Amino acid sequence: MTLRNSLSRMRRFSNKTRLMATAAVLVFPTVAYAQTAVSGFDIPAQSVASALVRYSSITGTNIIYDGTLPAGPRSQRVAGELSEQQALQQLLAGTGLRFSFGANDTVTIISSSASAAQGGNDATALAPIVLTGEPLSGYQAEDSSVGTKTDTPLRDVPQSIQVVKRDVITDQQATTLTEALSNVSNVRQSSTGANRAETFIARGFASNTYAIDGSVLNATGSRPEVNPDLAGVERVEVLKGPASVLYGRGEPGGLINIVTRRPTETPTAEATTQLGSYGFRRAEATASGPLNDDATLTGRITGAAQRDGGFIDYRPDSERQYISGVLEYNPTDDTRISLSADHTHQIQPYDRGLIFGLDDKIIEVPYNRFLGEDWSMVDSRKTRVSLTAEHQATDWLKVRSTVRYDDAYTHDTGIDLRDLDEVDGRSLSRRYTDRIEDMRNLDLQLEGIMTFDTGMIGHTVLAGVQQTRSRMDFWSARKSIGDIDIYDPVYGATRPVADLENVYIQDIVTSSVYLQDQIEFSDQWKALAGLRYDYFDHEVDQVYANEEPAFNGGSVTGRVGLVYQPTDRLSFYTGYATSFMPQSSLGQNNEVLDPEEGWQIEAGVKAEITDRLSATFSVFQITKTNVAVDVPDEDYARLAGRQRSRGAELDISGEITDGWRVIASLGYVDARVTEDTVESVVGNRLVGVPYWSGSLWTTYEFKTGQFEGLKVGAGITAAGERNADLEKPAYVDGYYRLDALVSYKINENLDFSLVGRNLTNEKYIESTASRTENHAGAPRSFMASLKASF
Repeated sequence: MTLRNSLSRMRRFSNKTRLMATAAVLVFPTVAYAQTAVSGFDIPAQSVASALVRYSSITGTNIIYDGTLPAGPRSQRVAGELSEQQALQQLLAGTGLRFSFGANDTVTIISSSASAAQGGNDATALAPIVLTGEPLSGYQAEDSSVGTKTDTPLRDVPQSIQVVKRDVITDQQATTLTEALSNVSNVRQSSTGANRAETFIARGFASNTYAIDGSVLNATGSRPEVNPDLAGVERVEVLKGPASVLYGRGEPGGLINIVTRRPTETPTAEATTQLGSYGFRRAEATASGPLNDDATLTGRITGAAQRDGGFIDYRPDSERQYISGVLEYNPTDDTRISLSADHTHQIQPYDRGLIFGLDDKIIEVPYNRFLGEDWSMVDSRKTRVSLTAEHQATDWLKVRSTVRYDDAYTHDTGIDLRDLDEVDGRSLSRRYTDRIEDMRNLDLQLEGIMTFDTGMIGHTVLAGVQQTRSRMDFWSARKSIGDIDIYDPVYGATRPVADLENVYIQDIVTSSVYLQDQIEFSDQWKALAGLRYDYFDHEVDQVYANEEPAFNGGSVTGRVGLVYQPTDRLSFYTGYATSFMPQSSLGQNNEVLDPEEGWQIEAGVKAEITDRLSATFSVFQITKTNVAVDVPDEDYARLAGRQRSRGAELDISGEITDGWRVIASLGYVDARVTEDTVESVVGNRLVGVPYWSGSLWTTYEFKTGQFEGLKVGAGITAAGERNADLEKPAYVDGYYRLDALVSYKINENLDFSLVGRNLTNEKYIESTASRTENHAGAPRSFMASLKASF
């Protein structure tokens, strides 16, 4: 077995061992590759905890530490033919840490000061504590699988990746995906689909989908089926730029991936109650732990329920219920089987928000104005089941297979806002739609991860095949309803009997094969190359209305990138990637439009400012072609030509000093039309995209003294003006929002938190999707939380 194969095998279990490096008593359980000293070491200089993880994995020793590893010292590089003792002595040189070998392959680490206090006696090995298996706490993320589908440090991926961890979600008391993603540069809400589900803009391009645990949502949907409940979310990852080489169809701006919570190895439980302004009420709870004596079978169950009155007058309340369960079986260190299921049910008012007036400005009405009716609602539910099996077949090959199935049903009685009377400037026409979407999606994946050397060059190769089968049964009927006075609304329009308009069954089958190679030329130079082929078969069976043509086709996407790391704290990278997205719209003569295509060139730098604070700076240009644009007042679309986005981003996350955490972002993007068959559109800015946007959230927790247990925090979110209409530009103003936090740990098991949002009571538009869909941000509000942990 080569040393590189040993290290790659160690990295497969790095999440568990990294947890152990931060515990009060550290135990690094490993698979003993050899009972005697290995013949060679190659451990780069890095944080002491990470270096000990690698040392433990190579040697098979159990490392125990009495206390918390100091954050400042870094290990020395260990290289060459060394004994275990020589290697460990070299690794810890200059760190102020000492070691002693004990029985049963145990090594105890102790600080020099602690050793002196004990009179120079050898360190005493304490009994190992039982670890929870939870990810590391804090705001900083060190690795992610979203960029490569392998456990790879973020610094080794030649593409910008940001991660919003659970600690950020908890501190901010975030209850929506929009709130979580406000911490990421150049990512913001695109639309709510009339309050049905959130969609987002990344690097200037709007997307109607995202992924959950690496599986992209149903291809037949024009938006997510439901809003994800954050009670079941461990972290939210954003891979900036095209992601088609790993995930298939998608917009070139980036991919959002929601990672769900996994079971833990020890019993844990927590329950949280939240009360907020405007009738917000929420309760959530989770419990996790082993289900047998040797903890080879673990499980987690999570549930949440909430009700929200909202700040908009005369609009009905919304509510959501969520439940999930996960079972994980680890019969050996080489095999893991995971079965998960979740169900979400939400009922929300259908609401397009505010409209532009005849003067190309948002109408001057209170931002809590409702222009619908109390019977205009959306009732949605979604059930998702996932089965994943992983097996380390040999020391160089891991096999992974995944089956995911979801079923969703949405019925909405929506009221869409149409035209403002040009004579009186206040009468708004409206249209009622009775609509049903019954959706199913099956995603099958089989992957192999191979780690090997060719001479002095290391490779981690990912090879996979995937097939997805997406289906939607669609039914809709429409009818005009009475106008509403936007300045003096009178509610009570009768829900009419609508006229049947469209009934169809849509099927999309996509078959894919992909290959990726992560290449390590040396400690300083690394590369990544990937290629994917997708073949899609799209068929629409029109039961009522004009028949649509079936179509099929294939697309090749790829990615190449290069990373240079002059030190273990600094990475320079550059990369090129492409994307594709099949069109769902038809042309004027019912013809199938060519798929959208995109490409990006990106360069940047990733820096570990300290062991606990990291930053990413990047510059990019994205070009998208074959863009489809709906023709006003018609039932067909046209290809708009070419759109371009270019900009720069800075993201920082981590811990400045002990107890002082920060997550911050700053983004600039210029996204506009560069070619179009309509000359007047060329040069117009893309909808919903500000030039500048950013956020800052920071907290400080008192660890000692009379204020021990107190945490305070503050944050600001800001965005510039945004265009609402691609054809005839109209702008909403920019805004800023100030938030604050105060929390207190009442005792070991009980925490109280109070968050204030929009403390200056700023009046602003949070997202704009068109002239007739603009959603206002909430005014000043407060959220109190009480969490019990066991």
